[in-house]
Amino acid sequence: MQNNIIEQNKIVVTVKDPTINQNHEEFVMYNIEGQDNAGDFQIQHRFSEFYQLRSLLAQKWQYCYIPALPPKVVQGNLSLKVIYQRLMMFDHFMKQLSNFSFLWYSHEVQAFLRQLQLRKSNSNEWQENYANLLISIFPDFAENVIDQEVETKINQFFLFIQNATPILQNYKAIMKNKLTISKQHHEQINIFQTFFIPEYEKILEINVEKTRSRQTSKIFQEDQSNCIKIELNEFQVLIELIQKREQLKLQIQTLNEQLQKKVKYVSEIQNNGLNIIKQLVTTKEDEIEKAFLNLKQLEKELTIQVSLFSLITNKLASDIQFLKKVFSENYYQVVKQMSKLFKQNAQKNISFYQNLLLEIEQLEL
Repeated sequence: MQNNIIEQNKIVVTVKDPTINQNHEEFVMYNIEGQDNAGDFQIQHRFSEFYQLRSLLAQKWQYCYIPALPPKVVQGNLSLKVIYQRLMMFDHFMKQLSNFSFLWYSHEVQAFLRQLQLRKSNSNEWQENYANLLISIFPDFAENVIDQEVETKINQFFLFIQNATPILQNYKAIMKNKLTISKQHHEQINIFQTFFIPEYEKILEINVEKTRSRQTSKIFQEDQSNCIKIELNEFQVLIELIQKREQLKLQIQTLNEQLQKKVKYVSEIQNNGLNIIKQLVTTKEDEIEKAFLNLKQLEKELTIQVSLFSLITNKLASDIQFLKKVFSENYYQVVKQMSKLFKQNAQKNISFYQNLLLEIEQLEL
């Protein structure tokens, strides 16, 4: 596939079973299990190692989408809430990586999965060959001309995530407050049903067994809140990626301006000769030769940057389409979970009160 997206059945990866390491310092290890074309893998990593992996990938694969990770926390990294949130986000991170072969089978990810020694690379040499590397991996993206439809899709999605981010942040805060209130409410209901009602019935010699045996249905769930956090983190990654693309666009404009100035300068020398100051240090022929060398260097650099811009623009449009599908699946999953949860809760409540009314009516007879 052009985007190097892997068929999911070829790679299986799960992050699970977090354990607290208490040897010298306390930290949480997350178990990573699965299989890919290189075989099975099972390894444990802590938060800092996930963070290091993403940093290496972002540094190596500039202008490419790298899945988001949860942000660092100042304190409370051993709390069950933070551990569970990180578990979900690490699982999302690894599953997202598994969708892109150039990321999954990179040396960095394979070393992370199989505890291999990381190779040291010459960053300067890598940067010089980076454009050619991307072109070799994504030839169609480099060859395709950027049309207005692609630009429009990227700009529209950029505006959407910019507008959606504060709305989701506000909704996350509302949900957090609602979940806290819901938890407190159900704790009080449990106390009322578990302790107060049995004592009340005992004193009044009332025998309504189902009231005592009924367990309050739980609607306190954090999965929806965590899904929103994942999307907010991914939105931030995409915003930064689109902004980097705009920075590259400005660099191309600057190079183009420099090239035009150099062309104009060469033309002036050829037509009018050197000014008096220049004549003291060089000849007209040497200055023209030097200017032509600069022109060739600028043209080469501009050609590479234009090819890179074309490639990352087409790739970004493809990645956005892929992520839209991921976000849609995430949305449907959250709505489905919420619907099931509220439906089950309503059914339990209806069933309980129907039985309770029936028992009371029988007692009254």
